[in-house]
Amino acid sequence: MADELERVRKALRELRKTLKSLPGDPPPKEVHKLRTTTRRVEAIATAVPLSGGKKSRQLLKSIETIRKAAGGVRDMDVLTANARRLARYSAGDSLARLLEHLKNAREQYAAQLVAALNHHKRKAVRQSLKEYSKLVRSALPPADSGSSVNGHPGGHRGAHRGHSHDGVHTSAMNLVRELAAWPALDASNIHAFRLKVKELRYTLQLDADADPALVDTLTDVQRRIGEWHDWQELKEIAREALNAERDAALLARIDRTAKRKLERALSAANGLRGKYLAAPIAMGS
Repeated sequence: MADELERVRKALRELRKTLKSLPGDPPPKEVHKLRTTTRRVEAIATAVPLSGGKKSRQLLKSIETIRKAAGGVRDMDVLTANARRLARYSAGDSLARLLEHLKNAREQYAAQLVAALNHHKRKAVRQSLKEYSKLVRSALPPADSGSSVNGHPGGHRGAHRGHSHDGVHTSAMNLVRELAAWPALDASNIHAFRLKVKELRYTLQLDADADPALVDTLTDVQRRIGEWHDWQELKEIAREALNAERDAALLARIDRTAKRKLERALSAANGLRGKYLAAPIAMGS
């Protein structure tokens, strides 16, 4: 469908625009936007089948380094914000030392992001996005798509359009089946479950016929698991950076928060599975 392809082009334009205007050392808000748009484009390049498979692979490879570097910076920003919420539960200089550790880690990731965003690499990524966008444009129906070719509305362009829609549908259904068959959820596998939930959400956002309630539920599950994962990461970092006896109060508070976030994440994820994944989902036609 043309709707899916237009949504793809919009996402590609957004990432190209972001890369063009992004400063060399972007602030937290811009880092988050960069990470989100690269994730979305990765999902799109995987879900939307076009004739140029090589260009899809080139696109994925070109944005991977930027996405990973942006992810490291973004993670430290989120963990720092979470840590600051614990000010009233921290005695002595425990929190100050944890924040200093997070600051140093962010500086290292920021240096990697600056390197990934140098002029040459940024230009190459934008060129890959442009080439992929040309493929998408070639699959779009012409302006007079209502006219007939050999008696069929839209002619051969309609075949491209149906092919793209079928590809989105197939990708979505494969993800649904994978999530439905997932083992019982626990702390060891719920983060991987979240990555698939996110991929499904991005894929469904390409489909104008997708159930908005399902998309909203996927968004909520992704958010809740993400919140747990952030606190779990903070717990692991705090254990390495702090002293078990000297900083026991702060460590205990972080641990309790992580456990509470896990309970909420498991409840939301199991709710998703019970409501939407226990039976086949009607994905729209």
